[in-house]
Amino acid sequence: MFTNYHLARITLEAVTPLSIATGINDGIFDISLVRDVNGLPTLPGSAIAGVLRHLYWDLYGKQAAQVLFGYQKHYEFSPSRLHISWGYLQDSTGQPVEGLLLGANNMRLTNDPILNAAMASRDLPNHRDRVHISHRGSTYYQGKFNRAILPAGNRFSVEIVLWSNKSQDPVWEQILELFQHPLFRIGGSTRGGLGRIKLVHAHTGQFDLQTKEGRKAFSGLAPNIGSSVGLTKYKIVTLPKLQDRFITAKLKLIPHGFWRIGQGDNPQIKDDNGKEADVLPKLESRIVWYPNAHGGETAKIESIQLLVPTTALKGVLSHRVVFHANRHKQRWAEDILDIKNSPKAICPEAQELFGSIQRLSNHRLESQNETTVQNTGAVKTNHAGRVLFDDSFIKFTKDDLQLMTHNVIDRFTGGVREHMLFMEELVWKKEIVLRCVIDTQGISDSARHALHAALDDLCNGRLSLGTGAAQGHGFLSGIIEWSDNGRWIGSHNNIGSSKAA
Repeated sequence: MFTNYHLARITLEAVTPLSIATGINDGIFDISLVRDVNGLPTLPGSAIAGVLRHLYWDLYGKQAAQVLFGYQKHYEFSPSRLHISWGYLQDSTGQPVEGLLLGANNMRLTNDPILNAAMASRDLPNHRDRVHISHRGSTYYQGKFNRAILPAGNRFSVEIVLWSNKSQDPVWEQILELFQHPLFRIGGSTRGGLGRIKLVHAHTGQFDLQTKEGRKAFSGLAPNIGSSVGLTKYKIVTLPKLQDRFITAKLKLIPHGFWRIGQGDNPQIKDDNGKEADVLPKLESRIVWYPNAHGGETAKIESIQLLVPTTALKGVLSHRVVFHANRHKQRWAEDILDIKNSPKAICPEAQELFGSIQRLSNHRLESQNETTVQNTGAVKTNHAGRVLFDDSFIKFTKDDLQLMTHNVIDRFTGGVREHMLFMEELVWKKEIVLRCVIDTQGISDSARHALHAALDDLCNGRLSLGTGAAQGHGFLSGIIEWSDNGRWIGSHNNIGSSKAA
């Protein structure tokens, strides 16, 4: 039935750090990365296929997704028409690493800077600290864990095949367009700023294996997944049907003074006595691709940059959204705290924006002393968050950092502990730029109004990011540029004061 062979060899780049987990810990980190036979990070074909199937189902329906990706229901089944290879990590010249490297070829893992850094991350990978969030939107008891990540900028080569009975199959174009979908994100913590993938370039070809010419052209294909011989360059297009559904926002925030987000381990400056700070901002390196003299691109590991993780902003916004939503709906504290008599103790607007998970009506909450069962109201549906921020990286120099000395406070008396000082490394007025994508489908007017009010608080200095809010740190002014000129959110293109920014 399917004699037409559609082939695409594509290059995918991790715009934000990537974390595809093995499902087990390595004894040091709770979540480690999937790696190939050489020990390099890789993209499992099942991970790519799962994301594509979900997006295709959402756009074209269940039946169309089953015909394309296959299904099994009792004794009725159909195989998938779409075949997807694993993603092979590219070196600094853009060539993928295929197969087991032995002998002299194994030196490639050491001599190439990108591959060498990926191999070194086996023992000491970049990681993110995470906490388990309870059904109430707060930190769960004993819920801290960490997740290994692959730095942003790494590229992978992937091969995609579609078996069809048509030489010009519209399904083939639909599949390639999905790589431009705003929700095309792979791995874990995709709502926490990780896993955003972009299609860098693609080469495609169509071969009718019933004809002599088609078989000859197919036989002339190079077996190397990084080769484009016999293929034509594919023009990357966006999905116009999704422009009204997905809104993009660009937040430009300028702090009023000092700020620090996260806890790093790489001090940059010292005091006059040569002592380094005890508390540090989070830093992270990334890979950037530059054009070379041969018409291609060469990768370079950039120096460490300031990291603004999505979780730093998402947690602050979600709590402020709850405040504004309850204020608009006249939900008073005494009603919400009375859980037994309030089946809507969980804010539905926050769930619409930031996701929810299906739970039983009775939640078992554990503490050190006792276990209690409280009826918090069942969440009847579960879905991922509809507000997606990307992790942000900021270039800096040592002149952008300052040291501040603090006294250690006695937690029992509230007084200063003698001979107990520590230093904090802070960032001084360095602009923060964040990117956000909002899936407007399924967001009610009340949730939209609450999000608008929370963003307005952030841009007008009524909401702080990072640590030290009690000391005046982390307050900002800024503007937000909307892709639809602010029509959906219900304001002008800029939220906040451009003069203040």
